Amino acid sequence: MKDLLLLHGAGGNPANWDAFVPEMTGFRCVAPDLNGLTTWEAMLDHLDGLDLDNPAVVGASLGGALGVRWAKRHPECPGVVNFDGHGWPSTYPGLTQSEVDIWRAKLKEIFDEMARHMAPHHAALRPLADNGSVHDLYDGLTAPVLAVVAMELMPPQEPFAEFYTATRRGVLADLAGRQVVEFPAHHGMLSTHPGELAMLVSRFLTED
Repeated sequence: MKDLLLLHGAGGNPANWDAFVPEMTGFRCVAPDLNGLTTWEAMLDHLDGLDLDNPAVVGASLGGALGVRWAKRHPECPGVVNFDGHGWPSTYPGLTQSEVDIWRAKLKEIFDEMARHMAPHHAALRPLADNGSVHDLYDGLTAPVLAVVAMELMPPQEPFAEFYTATRRGVLADLAGRQVVEFPAHHGMLSTHPGELAMLVSRFLTED
């Protein structure tokens, strides 16, 4: 039975995968708790310590970005699936740079306020989410990858619809040439569509 490493996002926990795991027949699923680890290096070292047998990797949000980093550290990785943890795009189609700067400044104010109410180990993850780009994340990756891009907005994102729509378009442009699924759900897709995502992953990891 093949090992499958499941990586939760920032503020999440292994239970996020509870509805996903039963659908992954044929895989031995391992969902570690990443809470308390606040750097990419610490997370990757922790995963190495699990001593798994060349697992495929599926991650959600920050866990998706971690999964890609795992596959870059382990080029022999048989496959990695990233549920909407792709980083910032290099372009924002439909917006000027000035408009992008204004939107991002508004979001920074909101995220700064949210961070003041977070547990310290969760707030410490913010630089990991804020500073990466699509190209920084994926450039150099040689393992097979499936990038799953959310096509809908979460309710808190709706006031920023213009910005997030441009962000999504830019992410898709930066992912050109890679295997991409535009998924009809929001960023929290793992909680709302676990069965459909499991089907995507199973198909991707078992295709010839």
